[in-house]
Amino acid sequence: MKRHFITWLTLLFLIVVTGCTSSEYPDDNNFHEEWDYPLNFRIQGHGLFMTGSEKGYYFMNEDLIYYMDKESKKPVLLDNRPDHRCKNKPDSSNCYAFIQTEDGDIPALIQYYDSKLYVLESYWDTKSKRSKFDIVWKLSRMDPDGKNRKTFKIFNTKPNYVAIHRGYLYYSMMSAGKDNVQTTKVVRSKMEGKHREEVIYEKTGLDANITDIVPYGQQLYLNSWTDKGYEILRYDLETREVTAIADRKDEGGSNFLQAINGGDLYFSYYYGIVEDERNREFYSSNLKGEQIKQLKLDDPLTLSVFYKDNLYSYMRPLFAYAKDLPEGVPYEMAIYKDNEIIHRVNLTDLPKMNYNILGDEKYMFLRYEDYENIGYMILDKSMIEPGRAEFEPLLEGKNLMTQVK
Repeated sequence: MKRHFITWLTLLFLIVVTGCTSSEYPDDNNFHEEWDYPLNFRIQGHGLFMTGSEKGYYFMNEDLIYYMDKESKKPVLLDNRPDHRCKNKPDSSNCYAFIQTEDGDIPALIQYYDSKLYVLESYWDTKSKRSKFDIVWKLSRMDPDGKNRKTFKIFNTKPNYVAIHRGYLYYSMMSAGKDNVQTTKVVRSKMEGKHREEVIYEKTGLDANITDIVPYGQQLYLNSWTDKGYEILRYDLETREVTAIADRKDEGGSNFLQAINGGDLYFSYYYGIVEDERNREFYSSNLKGEQIKQLKLDDPLTLSVFYKDNLYSYMRPLFAYAKDLPEGVPYEMAIYKDNEIIHRVNLTDLPKMNYNILGDEKYMFLRYEDYENIGYMILDKSMIEPGRAEFEPLLEGKNLMTQVK
């Protein structure tokens, strides 16, 4: 009887343990909102200033978090208390929406993950023994309504880019040794359990720099800057191997990741001088950088950016190169369906420095900034095929970087 009891107890223990560890993360290349990095909300090279969730969107603006329900198109502060002080000397004790920043706004991260909201913050450590100007970076975790904020992680040095994806936190960092030799690393640690850090990529030298981290499915893509220009690196989550993909260095071209959709990568090459017409071509491949094909789109007339969602492709000039458009050519975003332009969105009257945020099936967003203001605009994708889609004002605040706090 005792033997049967021990056997039964052992089986029960195994069931319990299995149940506790059976929350396996997806191992496919489909997008899973609860566990995956929100690829379509990132700004290339900057990170996440906004993110989506099941019910709405979160925005970072003026060191504050705003929330917008998917049906309302009216962003509100992430603090519904009538006596909050979010607009009057806010801090983490009197404003759920407050974001602590001391070192600018890059890198940026606001990500909805596993029913929690994560925000990257920084503060000046006045008690630091290392330096009078020691800026500490931390990742904070809170409930979706801004309550119960806790420090999730303190970084030992400033992270350059941060992403959460399928059970891991990823970030890149740069450091210099005693001989001022620069080293770039990409590090990951588990979101649950012990947060032991694991270096998954490391390169030493002045030419080593990771300019973006882009998780997607079962891989992590890194836009890397080298002495020969940009290159796309792919880290395989299963094999843990890092490889350079879609390489054309032998032709003098460096490649740069533009978009990912479904089972395809979209990228471009740069050949050293702006005038080279090959810079304006876009290509697709599978997720390993194989089976490369040139896209059949109208040739843009200056350096441009490409975006792709499940319905449409979008192409627009980089705002810094809009001035290089031939005389009489409008500054606009072209929207394609089945390789045919179905709508054009005028960009002429927008603030000069602006970045598209691809968004979801409902909306595309645009983040802009000038000397005085930083804000967001919104484009309703249901208006694309009727020919009435345009960017409309959504949220605006003061540019704190150009004003005395």
